[in-house]
Amino acid sequence: MSLFVTAYPELKRRLTGRLGSTEKAQEALHDTYLRLHRAEISDEVRNPISYLLTIALNTARNSQRAEMKHLSTADIDRLIDIPDENPDQDRTAQGRSELAAVERALQELPPRRQAIFRRFWVEAATYKELALEYGLSERSIRNELLLTSRHLHQVTEDFSVAALQEQLARVSSR
Repeated sequence: MSLFVTAYPELKRRLTGRLGSTEKAQEALHDTYLRLHRAEISDEVRNPISYLLTIALNTARNSQRAEMKHLSTADIDRLIDIPDENPDQDRTAQGRSELAAVERALQELPPRRQAIFRRFWVEAATYKELALEYGLSERSIRNELLLTSRHLHQVTEDFSVAALQEQLARVSSR
């Protein structure tokens, strides 16, 4: 330990040159001192100054790796600026209102057509599944869905299948 204290100025100078910062050099030397204080070195060290310098450099590198695992201020700022994609109250209310309009329009259709539409769009049933379930051809199922879509388009304003799917997903997940 006495060698460490006497060699401190030289170690600090060399570490500052290698690490590019007096503060980093001092921190590495402090950590090195603590490690040496806890360690029991049983073998003879041929070049004690070089040994101390190596320990200090390894300590500095380990500290640097640990710091790199943490997010930088710029990374945190970028994460904070991510927009919230959850719908606000106005968008939720608008979506529910539009779905209510679709629901009213669906009520005007025959029950089987309503059921086919709901199974296809809400439950994601395939044409084949619907054809088997209702005893129709796949072409007839497509026609039923087309007639339903046309009706909904005529009755509701700005109806689009993609918008309906998005709204159904948002509201049904609540």
